[in-house]
Amino acid sequence: MKFAPFYCDKRTDAMKKNDSLKDLHIGRIIKEIALQKGISSKKIAALIHRDQKNADKIFRINDMDVEDIVCISYLLECNILELIAKKYLSHLSCSHNFDSAELCLLKIDMRNRRVITDGAGNHYNFLKEIYIGQHIRELAKKNGWSQQDIAKQLHCAQNSVSDLYKRKSLKIKKLIRISDALQYHFIAELYLSQMMINSSFNKIDHCIITIHSQQIRIVNPNDKTNVMVFRRYDDKK
Repeated sequence: MKFAPFYCDKRTDAMKKNDSLKDLHIGRIIKEIALQKGISSKKIAALIHRDQKNADKIFRINDMDVEDIVCISYLLECNILELIAKKYLSHLSCSHNFDSAELCLLKIDMRNRRVITDGAGNHYNFLKEIYIGQHIRELAKKNGWSQQDIAKQLHCAQNSVSDLYKRKSLKIKKLIRISDALQYHFIAELYLSQMMINSSFNKIDHCIITIHSQQIRIVNPNDKTNVMVFRRYDDKK
């Protein structure tokens, strides 16, 4: 199967924007949200293991590793990665529903009548399992694309594709360009599909949870009209 020449003919406005991505400045996005939330640059720098003496430089970075963006999203309680994907990759189809209502996930132990939660709020352990290069390789194999095909589509040398297959993570702009070129929404399928960020008023400790043998009652004393959706998982182990 030969690589389809996506870049040769019709291109959407969103795809044309990805040629430069000059208007995408990660630091400015983070700064705006951090100021609204009252979170300091030092706290953000510490989270992604940057020098806190120059923490304000975080706000001047125009590109950043996608895994760092995921972590910062949880700290700021705002899905920055989703905001970026909506703007720059809206032309790609994906299984992730951007317009779905916010979900609050609880794991309930009905036998012992208790709620199981880590309480930390940093639910990005899934990043340990994601190796972006491996997923790109698997997509190429699935579609019968050679390294030469990939190199042509990404406008790079063939040995660069070999290096790409070994990468654990990528900077957001490069991942956007690769997603665009290969017509596969890596950001949505690998990252957004596993991210669950709750706003502060929906945190578990703001609710009264009563567990009976066959019933779970959840009440938010601060806002009784607030709608919260819960998924039920059956533990068959």
